[in-house]
Amino acid sequence: MDFLSVLRIGLQGLAVHKVRAALSMLGIIFGVASVVAVISVSEGARGEVLKQLAALGANNVIVRGIDWRADNTVAREKKKTARLRSDGLTVREADAVVSACDLFIAHAPMRKVFVPVRRGEATVSGDVVGTTPPFLQVMNFSLREGRWLNEADETVSRRVCVIEDAIRQEVFKTASAVGESLVIDQEPYVIVGVLESKVATDEKYDKADIKALNRRIYIPLSAALLRTTREPLSDEVHEVKFQVKPGLDIYSAEAYLSRFYETAHRMENVSKENRDYQVLVAQDLLKQVEESQKIFNIVMLCSAGISLLVGGIGIMNIMLANVTERRREVGIRRAVGATQPDILKQFLFESLIICTLGGVAGCILGVAFTFAVEHWTNWSTSLPWWGMFAAVGVSLLDGVCFGTFPAWKAAKLDPIEALRYE
Repeated sequence: MDFLSVLRIGLQGLAVHKVRAALSMLGIIFGVASVVAVISVSEGARGEVLKQLAALGANNVIVRGIDWRADNTVAREKKKTARLRSDGLTVREADAVVSACDLFIAHAPMRKVFVPVRRGEATVSGDVVGTTPPFLQVMNFSLREGRWLNEADETVSRRVCVIEDAIRQEVFKTASAVGESLVIDQEPYVIVGVLESKVATDEKYDKADIKALNRRIYIPLSAALLRTTREPLSDEVHEVKFQVKPGLDIYSAEAYLSRFYETAHRMENVSKENRDYQVLVAQDLLKQVEESQKIFNIVMLCSAGISLLVGGIGIMNIMLANVTERRREVGIRRAVGATQPDILKQFLFESLIICTLGGVAGCILGVAFTFAVEHWTNWSTSLPWWGMFAAVGVSLLDGVCFGTFPAWKAAKLDPIEALRYE
């Protein structure tokens, strides 16, 4: 028999017991829906991780001081003890690192300034950060309008600033912000540029504080050091981002920075937990998210696998029942010339038809479930085209695995005994 004949006979066979065929599809439908949903959520998580990595700088190594503000007891005491050995992170150290080796293209010291910001009488919500001109290159950020901080601004400590687009939208609405001013720590700063917003990630994946990047006000580092009050325990700079040369091993650069700061801060014999700095690779900051996501994916895939297994067993039971009920039909077909391969193909195609229809229905249900997850949890999801093919492919594999035995059993029936069956 040709393909179309086998397909027609298979559909006719299933049409005899429509409810039975529909019930046998349920396991396949839910299993495929689970596979589609897992792939969608997983791809959405991967996209969020890539957004964070881009916002942090995929090729950056970060040296960060202890945030003693986070804890009024433990962190503060740790900072006081560390001050006996070093002065904390400084600009001079960062410059010395870059001049001493050729691992890095550029570096950008950053100092957070905890001061009020106003526009007229209204308070502006945003973090004030002092940094240097290479910051734009190191972070690979883009300007929306105006210009970035330049060397002249840094040299004379100009009262100029660059704001994020989220602040522009909030304070200036649709108008241009360039040329306007903000009052930072009681001094007026002229806005010279606006940065493009970074894509904000979901709270579920927001380990790198990407949303805060969209609410920053950047001023020259020299202005942050000279024109604002420095707290006694505060480092000269809170963080330094080092951009590693393309093609070089980022972990070798991390090891070099660890050794350098260990020596510079006289902390060779101090455990990492008690040092006044951390050396971090941007990629490592997201590993925890990825590990958590892997666990979620494994649990969901196991659930999907169980559904597909149960669905496959249900299909095999239905097909075995079909073979038993249709023994006389098999005998007649054999008597008029059908071969064992013809019978095998007939019943195997019935199994594949059930799985194909179940797979398509499962894809539709999976898409609906994905949109429901995105709507109710605000997680980002993504529906790759290959996910659909993979889900349907798994359902077809299920049909082959669990439909072959009933089809083989039907093909092996003795024609004479089959004709005698009542």
